[in-house]
Amino acid sequence: MDYEAQEPIEVVPGLILGGIYRLEEILYMKPDVLFPLDSLPGWIWRAGFRGEVVYYPITDYNILPDDVLDRLVEAVMERMKAGRRVAIFCVGGHGRTGYVASCVMHMLGEKRPIAFLRDKYSFEAVETTEQQHAIERFQKRHPVDE
Repeated sequence: MDYEAQEPIEVVPGLILGGIYRLEEILYMKPDVLFPLDSLPGWIWRAGFRGEVVYYPITDYNILPDDVLDRLVEAVMERMKAGRRVAIFCVGGHGRTGYVASCVMHMLGEKRPIAFLRDKYSFEAVETTEQQHAIERFQKRHPVDE
């Protein structure tokens, strides 16, 4: 399958999103923590990365069990609150990345996280109805104060 990887961008301070085929560009943005949602090449160490890797694999076009998604988002939020720069990415940087990033954006207080990401990051963010439903369930489980 041929993927067009999304150009990396820091959507909010401390949150970098992108696709693995643009991993060199992601690393250039100096993340402290990598959250690969697919695979990660070992050459990151030769490229100078010395941060933390937190691996949560998700099958392409799919979602995580709700409890695992909750733990993943909590792990991202903990690191961001500690002032660490986080990079979340899958292969293309669209579906799985958008799905997880939407939940993070919700926790950061964004009322319409999918629309926000489609506007600021990629119009392809969140690719499936299943991902959209999982985001909606996440928002219901984790109401954010107004």
